[in-house]
Amino acid sequence: MATNGEIDDRLKQLAIAAKNHQPKTVERRKAVTALYMEIERYKIIKCPQNSNFSYQIYQEICAEAKQELMLRICKEVHNYRPEKEVRQWVNFLMIKCFQEATPKVIGRKDLPTVYYGDMEPIFNQIEKRQTEDEFDRLGAALIQMIIEDPGDAFQSEVSKKHPHVNFQLLLVKRVLEDVSWQQISQDLGVSISNLSSFYRRSLEKFTPRFREYL
Repeated sequence: MATNGEIDDRLKQLAIAAKNHQPKTVERRKAVTALYMEIERYKIIKCPQNSNFSYQIYQEICAEAKQELMLRICKEVHNYRPEKEVRQWVNFLMIKCFQEATPKVIGRKDLPTVYYGDMEPIFNQIEKRQTEDEFDRLGAALIQMIIEDPGDAFQSEVSKKHPHVNFQLLLVKRVLEDVSWQQISQDLGVSISNLSSFYRRSLEKFTPRFREYL
């Protein structure tokens, strides 16, 4: 069974190969198809969590979003940055697809479509926005900031006791994937108290940076 590292390496090779082909060519389509088949094989796509909808509606939104994901990967593979893992990039695109699929399924645009979890304090400390469009823009900017991590600032913020744990990893899991602390603790082999303490300290440290970018 392949390790996460081996899976990430395999997906990165395929994404780079697709990125290097000219758009609208047979080679690009074949390369993207091969990439998507491996993405499906390793089941790395995560639908954003949202408790505002019933289970049935939520599943319909996820299905609609997943249908659009292949097309978005094909259109935007040239934007893939090799220094980032494919799973992060793909799930960033999935969040966009989920946002776009929501009004198609429920016929409404007045419900929030992204869960921000532990970032609520950051939103509360930033000047309150007066319109829903501004709030959506703020959320989209937050997602992009977490994924792109300008200057690798979040990735460079590493737990002293557990060097394999960095702030970007926790942001992705908590904010974008809505993974519980218990599950993260099990996955990383680090106690919940140590993880949450490091996370809170990092949030406090980077609050000025969030305010600057958002």
